[in-house]
Amino acid sequence: MKIRAIKFLKKHIILTTFIALLIVSCSDKKKSYKTQNKEQNKWINFEWSGYSIGDRYFDKAYIIIPFSIEGIPHKFQSQFDLGANETMVYGNAIRPYLNKYQNVAKKLDTINVLNKKVRGFKNINFKLDTVLFKNQHLVHFDRYGTVLTKDSVETKTIKHIGTIGANLFQNKYLIIDFPNHRIAIKDSLNTKDIEKTSFVDVKLDKGRIKVPVTINGNVKYFMFDTGASLFPLIVTKEDIKLLSNINVANDTITTSTWGEYYDVHGYKITSEIFIGDSKIETQNLNVYDSKKEFKQFFEKENVLGIMGNAFFFNKKIIIDYKNNRFGIVN
Repeated sequence: MKIRAIKFLKKHIILTTFIALLIVSCSDKKKSYKTQNKEQNKWINFEWSGYSIGDRYFDKAYIIIPFSIEGIPHKFQSQFDLGANETMVYGNAIRPYLNKYQNVAKKLDTINVLNKKVRGFKNINFKLDTVLFKNQHLVHFDRYGTVLTKDSVETKTIKHIGTIGANLFQNKYLIIDFPNHRIAIKDSLNTKDIEKTSFVDVKLDKGRIKVPVTINGNVKYFMFDTGASLFPLIVTKEDIKLLSNINVANDTITTSTWGEYYDVHGYKITSEIFIGDSKIETQNLNVYDSKKEFKQFFEKENVLGIMGNAFFFNKKIIIDYKNNRFGIVN
């Protein structure tokens, strides 16, 4: 009897311990989820980066966000670019850091992105400003970016390391507060946010947002691209007439796409433009022509062109990746 009692007691203790561990584990997972959820509701600060062309200076050329990778004790920055499907680091810039921090280099592998096999990091943690993103993939864009040397790793200057793409915001609410230079990623919106926001249904394709823009009463879709800060709208040369009745360009800007430089020409917007119920103030704003190669891209994406940040410099917008909506906060 005594032996049986001891065996029963041991089984009881083991079972009780297992249940206790299970409860703690579930509690920890719930706590971890809540902690990560709370983290992602924090504001992520950004800065505007300027761009000089000859004697002209544009103070809002690129949106830059502080970026750091777990295991690499250095500060970086990346461009916030919703025109990019994926978040990535540039091979030329990251190489000396991977040579020094082998534990991070070991995470470099083949990953699946949009049904394609590419080089990237698996299950890596990184931060946008102070907000943690856990167990993410991070594309390694080989042979791109500024070439950094072993010596540059030891300097304290903040290095531009990559691009923050749309993949991080899927099935979330992305708030971009342009006047206060910050963004937030949320799982839900409060009633106040919803009531103050004028939403319009959009198309979501491979993570990219395509927004219906009403031009003189006709609806045309534009891809919203935070990487195109200099330009309110970019269309083909043939479609300039839909937005401007002026035949002579009043501006020329030399810009680049992934390292390739070219000129675009600006024409004063004379058409009336709405996004949903919100009328867009276009005074002193231009529509720009794109290089010829973009025509095929626009046709493939079924958009008239690209819409940048310039319409929203003084506004807060909400991109609803859950319900495919684009909102301007009134």
